[in-house]
Amino acid sequence: MRLLLVEDEPFIALDLELLLNSVGHEVVGVADTHDAALEMANETAPEAALVDINLRDGFTGLKVGRALSGEMGCVVAFVTGNAEQVPGDFAGAVAVLEKPFTAQGVEEVAALLQEMRAGAARPPSLRYARLPPRR
Repeated sequence: MRLLLVEDEPFIALDLELLLNSVGHEVVGVADTHDAALEMANETAPEAALVDINLRDGFTGLKVGRALSGEMGCVVAFVTGNAEQVPGDFAGAVAVLEKPFTAQGVEEVAALLQEMRAGAARPPSLRYARLPPRR
């Protein structure tokens, strides 16, 4: 699966990229601001994205998540240390992976994104992540 990472901490982005590549996903790019994320998404057409909420340009990750999921058809999960900042509607995301994350947590969220991209329904629970209420 082609993934975009939206993360302003270089070491966290690198860790995520290595973990995702090791389980067969392709990271198409890493962006650290709202504008860079949307520009990169337009250029690379990712299938899914992992998006931090607080980016280099402020609290813009929620806007990125909404744009990627709503306008670009991307399946989105937030990766954040501030999960309580995610609104009740999840801003278009399907899950929140809380920092500090584990390799297993990243793999499980990536698998969920891939399954949902393929049209599967969201599972009832996912370890390491908080999921939005079912609609």
